[in-house]
Amino acid sequence: MAQAALMRLIFGLRAEGLEHLPKDRQWVLTPNHVSYLDPSAIAALLDWNQLRKTYWAGWTGIIFANPVMRFLSRLGKILPVEPMRAARSSLAFGAAILKDKKNLVWFPEGERSASGELQEFKPGIGMLLEQFPVCVIPVFVHGTHEALPPGKIFARPHAIRVVFGTPLDARELKRGDRDEQPHQQIAKALHDKVAELGT
Repeated sequence: MAQAALMRLIFGLRAEGLEHLPKDRQWVLTPNHVSYLDPSAIAALLDWNQLRKTYWAGWTGIIFANPVMRFLSRLGKILPVEPMRAARSSLAFGAAILKDKKNLVWFPEGERSASGELQEFKPGIGMLLEQFPVCVIPVFVHGTHEALPPGKIFARPHAIRVVFGTPLDARELKRGDRDEQPHQQIAKALHDKVAELGT
């Protein structure tokens, strides 16, 4: 695909662990988020069969910015998410996708990290996986913060590497901590798994 070729040409895009994506069942990807390039880097690594079954969680501030963005969001199967409110409507969109046996890419931090460091995960991902304990794959995107950090308009060439972790059973992410709700346990355990890929 043209996007994949462009990402490889400009950013030397490469993947590690891409074989971890199941071919015979649905999955949820939970990448870190440091740049507007993150979704493009991940999408460029998926094949057509995977892409057509995959939906993406996106910030409402971008999706509804103007008619063009609204059109592109529908075209790219982007779900509206309001990170600061953990809105029920955002979770409902994600739940509907998982109930329909489709794949989902959900950025658990809820927004781009200005510093490039992994931020605390919002509770939404834990709530989704508690209700729909599907296969979840931690992902860490390296290099996009250097290529296009928050606040910058134009990207600069920089190597991008996307690391896909081993598939996890959402039910096994519950730590059994009595002081935390199951969805909090899932979100924190998943955060740690993503962080491991960033080292």
